[in-house]
Amino acid sequence: MRATTILLVAILATAASGCMTNTKSDGGKTFTYDCSGLGKGWGDCTAKADAQCGARNYTIISQTGAADEKGASGNTEMKRTLVVSCK
Repeated sequence: MRATTILLVAILATAASGCMTNTKSDGGKTFTYDCSGLGKGWGDCTAKADAQCGARNYTIISQTGAADEKGASGNTEMKRTLVVSCK
């Protein structure tokens, strides 16, 4: 039960931050970027990682994306999350 609570808090904290979270992992810093929505793409996430860590000075830990149902406008909103570790 405690692990579930911790996971829920972590998910809520990530959602509340909107764009980025920062945690330490193996002595380095790990950042999570949210680049969801219409008119955004993976380039928005990598630009944030470049700004945070230096141009291409990071390792991609995970990259996930999934399309949500179509909204009222008929467009599908894409959810994108990029997790990187600065070198």
